[in-house]
Amino acid sequence: MKSVSAALIALSLLSVLPAEARPVTNQPAVSILGQPDFTSDTESDPPTSRSLYEVDGVAIDPISGKLFVSDGGNHRILRFSSVAAYQTFAEAEAVFGQPDFTSNEPNRGGTPSALTLDTPATLCVDADGNLWVADSGNARVLRYNAASSKPPFGAAANGVIGQPGFTTDTPATNSTSDSGFITPAGVAVDVQGNLYVSDAGGIPRIQRFANAAVLSGDLVADSSLGEINGSNEFIPVVTDTGFGGRPYGIGVDAQGRLWVADASNHRVLRFDTPAVSGSSASAVLGQPDFTSNGIGDPPTAANLNSPYNVTVAPDGTLWVSDFANRRVLGFPNAAAKTYGENAAIVLGQPDFVSNTEFPYGARTTASPSQVAVGREGSLFIGEFSFGAHVKRWSDPVVIKAPKSVTARGTRAKIKGAASGAASITYRVAGQGGYKPASGSASRWNVTVKKLQKKTTGVTIQGTAFDGRTGSAKVKVVKGR
Repeated sequence: MKSVSAALIALSLLSVLPAEARPVTNQPAVSILGQPDFTSDTESDPPTSRSLYEVDGVAIDPISGKLFVSDGGNHRILRFSSVAAYQTFAEAEAVFGQPDFTSNEPNRGGTPSALTLDTPATLCVDADGNLWVADSGNARVLRYNAASSKPPFGAAANGVIGQPGFTTDTPATNSTSDSGFITPAGVAVDVQGNLYVSDAGGIPRIQRFANAAVLSGDLVADSSLGEINGSNEFIPVVTDTGFGGRPYGIGVDAQGRLWVADASNHRVLRFDTPAVSGSSASAVLGQPDFTSNGIGDPPTAANLNSPYNVTVAPDGTLWVSDFANRRVLGFPNAAAKTYGENAAIVLGQPDFVSNTEFPYGARTTASPSQVAVGREGSLFIGEFSFGAHVKRWSDPVVIKAPKSVTARGTRAKIKGAASGAASITYRVAGQGGYKPASGSASRWNVTVKKLQKKTTGVTIQGTAFDGRTGSAKVKVVKGR
């Protein structure tokens, strides 16, 4: 279980980070990693520190802001600094699973070890900064402690789950007595430090491992979700207690609810009590009920076609990578939804009824994979194929401030809000340059002093992580 101090740090970060702002339908991305621009689809062989091939996972460290990208086709994970993550075609600062940026053989051309990867899938970074990897080709989940601080090359995993050690890759059998994996696909860690793992290799179940950050080895799961037959095997079903043949991406929200991309059944399930074995789902999206699994073709705001990944943003918005419809859907206030309700936002397509693949551009997605939410609300969306990359959607920096305030004597206090900003500064006309505001970036305040003129102009400026800015003007009037 994560420490109390780590939990307090996470809560304090939430209190000072800027307010999250959601992208809107058909909004263009503002930066891209893995490609030099939005219209390129190049592949590098050998790979480089800038290139990507088959991006299956993306995750943000909530403490450092660094971005981790699962570069599955190159059997590696790239780490981008918190600054580089917001820049087009930036260089990675570190690589996991390979000895350098130009190698790309599975398991470094040999057998599994703590230094290697084989087709890593989705990722998760927990509140303590530990990186969790569904190392699908090695039938295991790896943990890298304090992953943002690992060296650029040669970082070893600190823990393994699903194998007795780092040097084996034996697939599990379909039995309730075997807690291993065949092809682990989704990983998620809740605020209590419980690890959830989905298996897309023919065992339609999700397993939970409590206090996972201190575990390692071929463990017995604490609980599992999925439907079991008389032979104690997990079976594909279309019910509220099971999944199709390949449950994939999973996510947990701040209240511990588990969301599952049940790709084979073209739906997303929500489990409100996922720690209880055999629990029934509490809600379904993409289908009108728990016994339907029709393909979402043609697409609408209510259906799905092979959804592969789900991510819950801190504001409660559920983001779903609707893979075969070439789009990402947003469901605000998702925890309040029940059966087959409409999405409110679509990215990658101009509307809810389109599923056009080309041309490449800032507004399109051809094969969306995992979605990660940046500290200020930016969305990082992986693109599995067709010029593999990671696109970022960010709202403009918007400053909300009063048009004028009245000073008391020679002082005045100005309060306001902002979205899309990482920091707020202010400048008083005639008093020099910009100074940092008080409060948080989302709810800021400034106190201006030594006012001598009848009216004084104050500029409030917000700056995003990528350097974009927004500003507002406030007129301060001296009171009588």
